[in-house]
Amino acid sequence: MLMTMSWIRLLLHLRARITLLVVIVLALVLGVTGVMVNWKIEQQTREALTEKMVLASRAAAAAEVVIHGLQGARPAADVQAFAEHLRLDTKVDYVTVMDMKGIRLSHPNPAQIGARFAGGDEADVFLGRSYVSAARGTLGLSLRAFSPVLDPGDGHQIGAVAVGNLVTGLDRTVVSVRKRVGLGVLIGFGAGILGAMYVAGRIKRILLGMEPAEIATLLQQRSALLQSVREGIIAVDRNLTITLVNEEAVRLFALAGIHGDLVGRRHDEVIPLTGMRAVVETGEPQYDQEGDINGLKILSSRVPVLVDGRIAGAVATFRDKTEVSRLAEQLTGVRHFADALRAQTHEFMNKLHVILGLVKLGEHERLKDYVAAIAGRLDDEVGYVLQRVKDPVVAGFLLARFSEAREQAILLELDADTEVPRCPGEAEAHDIVTIVGNLLENAVEAIGESPSREIHLGLWQEDEWLRIRVEDSGPGLPEGEPARLFERGFSTKGENRGYGLWRVARSVEARGGQLRARSRVGGGAIFEASLRLFPGEVVP
Repeated sequence: MLMTMSWIRLLLHLRARITLLVVIVLALVLGVTGVMVNWKIEQQTREALTEKMVLASRAAAAAEVVIHGLQGARPAADVQAFAEHLRLDTKVDYVTVMDMKGIRLSHPNPAQIGARFAGGDEADVFLGRSYVSAARGTLGLSLRAFSPVLDPGDGHQIGAVAVGNLVTGLDRTVVSVRKRVGLGVLIGFGAGILGAMYVAGRIKRILLGMEPAEIATLLQQRSALLQSVREGIIAVDRNLTITLVNEEAVRLFALAGIHGDLVGRRHDEVIPLTGMRAVVETGEPQYDQEGDINGLKILSSRVPVLVDGRIAGAVATFRDKTEVSRLAEQLTGVRHFADALRAQTHEFMNKLHVILGLVKLGEHERLKDYVAAIAGRLDDEVGYVLQRVKDPVVAGFLLARFSEAREQAILLELDADTEVPRCPGEAEAHDIVTIVGNLLENAVEAIGESPSREIHLGLWQEDEWLRIRVEDSGPGLPEGEPARLFERGFSTKGENRGYGLWRVARSVEARGGQLRARSRVGGGAIFEASLRLFPGEVVP
């Protein structure tokens, strides 16, 4: 039972099923072909032997020696010699020459010469007819061809010729032909089995050793995966013909004004993703490349598809750059909040340690003065900020940055003319936090270990615009590179830097504003940003 189940499982494998199917088809095709070929060849063999006997009998009937022998002009020995020579040349079993009485003048067995022809099928030849018949003679059952011998002078019949092959010899010839046909069928069957095994193995390797059920499952999983991701995915073959487009890609293309079924069309005719051609031609992947599809800004990566080490196409994944930028800005804002809260927590922990030390020392008067000073400074700082910044998110962020600046021994000043109304929504407040946070972070890094450690910040609302100004006391802008300050990845501080100012520029650009930078007289740098932040009614 276990062996039977093992065989059933084996037969369920794709390779075994392909091999078995090919073997069955081969057996049927070669079997039917073999039978038909064998029948045809047997028929042709019999016809060829019959035709050979007919021709031999006609040749003997027209031979001069046979005519003269029947006329008595030449001895019977000459006729016998001629008949034997013809028999050997034509490879028939016998050539018999007989007169009009049926008396043999030749025979393979000389003892039969002079005796009457045996078989009983010779009567019609003496009536001047040529024909083929089968009868039993002195040598056995044979197939024989009869031809009359005519006198060339007056045309009257003077005898007959019978040329025959024994049926046993004919059967041997047919059997020999059958053996050759059978051998050919066996060779073809064996070659077919080997070919079937090779093809089945090749198909198995192409399918990476997977069974059809596994392939179906993998295909369903791949389809679900492709449709679930938030990135657009498009695949092309070696000829740059689109072979796959997921739903997110269709949505993004629709935003860019590209509609319809894209599969089967050349990608460069409908989608301007020029990098795909380079990836297919060189096999070099491209990551995080900025692009444009009919005005839709995207961020894409392209990688080659390799099959057996050869490039079979390419796959591109891409997202709306606006969404990517928004996500990056959100992460940046959260980081700034976290850093500011950490600095504030650290500052207040230090103050708590001072308070605890004064309590243990019993310095109650000093403790009271210290707490009063902290509370007064905090009230002054909070009041100063809240009086000028009405949005609680932005105000809380600035208060935290003041604490962080004190921890770093940096004097951070808020311009007395600062005026920021309550933002229309969270997105506007978030943009302010992102822009100001990155500019302050850049200023702190620019100051470094400079002896003068000051940063001046100002924010002003002018109608629908918000103006932001950040000055630092650092070394100033690098000479000859002001135009590259806002490029992605450009930095004079080392590798894997240069993203802060790039994010600021993108955020300002998204709000329809401008970002400028210049060196300050006497040292330091000034960054000024203007962005449309209050298009509607300003909430006081």
